[in-house]
Amino acid sequence: MSKAKANWYDMREFLEYLDKKGDLHRIGDEVDPDWEINGITRIGLQEHGPAIQFDRIKGCDYPMVTNLLGTDRRFLAALGMEHWSTFNDEWCRRTAVPVKPRIVSSAPCQEVVLEGDEIDLDRICNTIWHQYDGGRFPGTLSVSITKDRETGVHNAGIYRMGTLGKNKLGWGAPEYTHGRQHYIQYERHGEPMPMAVVTGYDPTVFIVASTRTPPNVDEFEIAGGLRGEPLDMVKCQSVDIFVPATCEFVFEGFVRPAHREIEGGFGEYTGYYGEARSNPVFEVTRVTMRKNPIYLGAREQWYPSESAFAVGKSSQAVAYQTIKALVPGVLDLRCDVTYEAIVKIDKLFPGHAQQVMDAVWGATYARYKHVIVVDKDIDIWDYDSVHWALSTRVRADRDVNILPRRAGQWLDPAVSLREKGWQTGLGIDATMCTEEYEFWGEKAPRTVDDPQIVDRTLAKWGSKLTWRKR
Repeated sequence: MSKAKANWYDMREFLEYLDKKGDLHRIGDEVDPDWEINGITRIGLQEHGPAIQFDRIKGCDYPMVTNLLGTDRRFLAALGMEHWSTFNDEWCRRTAVPVKPRIVSSAPCQEVVLEGDEIDLDRICNTIWHQYDGGRFPGTLSVSITKDRETGVHNAGIYRMGTLGKNKLGWGAPEYTHGRQHYIQYERHGEPMPMAVVTGYDPTVFIVASTRTPPNVDEFEIAGGLRGEPLDMVKCQSVDIFVPATCEFVFEGFVRPAHREIEGGFGEYTGYYGEARSNPVFEVTRVTMRKNPIYLGAREQWYPSESAFAVGKSSQAVAYQTIKALVPGVLDLRCDVTYEAIVKIDKLFPGHAQQVMDAVWGATYARYKHVIVVDKDIDIWDYDSVHWALSTRVRADRDVNILPRRAGQWLDPAVSLREKGWQTGLGIDATMCTEEYEFWGEKAPRTVDDPQIVDRTLAKWGSKLTWRKR
């Protein structure tokens, strides 16, 4: 059980922690938002570097942090964890009993207010994140907070948002997301949907907002469970939405019905550019913020990046929780974004791996495209180990399953525009075919792991093997 800190007061406290660890790099020179933030952040991500704070951005009034959780070490540290191998079980333990937010009457996020002509989104964030983006995108890690029109249950989600005017943002929530489904409710009644968008938040807010959960689950209650204490939230000033009290910026406003504008293209978390789309429009009517606020931005790309963790790891824990409750013998789960799930099982019966695949495809909300099932002796956190299982335990005509025409991710670059939203499922049973050996009265070959020899060796020689300390 982890005893490290997970109940961060705000993003600033987490930045102070990173600074003390030597994991925050400040840039005091003025940078050009059209290319330099992109370039510096890209290099930092690729080299698993520190979080980066840009203090002076040309044409912008506020500093910005990028690469906040863009490495394994910082993402885990935000939750007070150290290893991915314990991540899923620790997540399940903490979130077993959701912790409702604590509502406060006043909050740091409302210290300064902008309205009317004072609002200029380009003065807050004017960054072009990728060379061929269709414009400036303040909404890379911004969290959209909406509520169900009938039940009032809040939802938090991260969707791309490009600048369309001084107070207008395109809102790229796909139809299968809970936020967009809230909008569909309001649009069917011809009503504008109230919404708040927040950024610069306690890192647990980022993590839960990117989690693929069942409907009517309040992500802020999950945040309370992960923190081990309630998340402070405050009601917005102009819309009936509650937001985290210590975030740096809050954008209040409406998404009006039956109104769309072209937004994009944009470099997405897949590592490919997503096309320009006709999206609903978020009209910002009020901005509240802290004194001397810090914007939180992100360059979306493949791993390593914040978006890779955002889309993959939190949803991974929820998927693990779901399939573990449905199928016996599930030991661990690793996900690459939301396209691939690798499941470790203690194989109990013939067809066990196929049942796991069915559970992943039928019961989780992340729309995984590929599912690989391996035995308990495989280290799923080491791709070499997984590849070994794929190479030595798979017979394609027996172990590969292909399921056409399944619901998929809109941004899947393997799918043409006219087929968007669909995918083909690929399931690989990479477990040893013990039942087949047993049928023929044979024994499966023994692996050359020698764990007892390794343990004896480490007991005697571990402190003398200097390369293990590097």
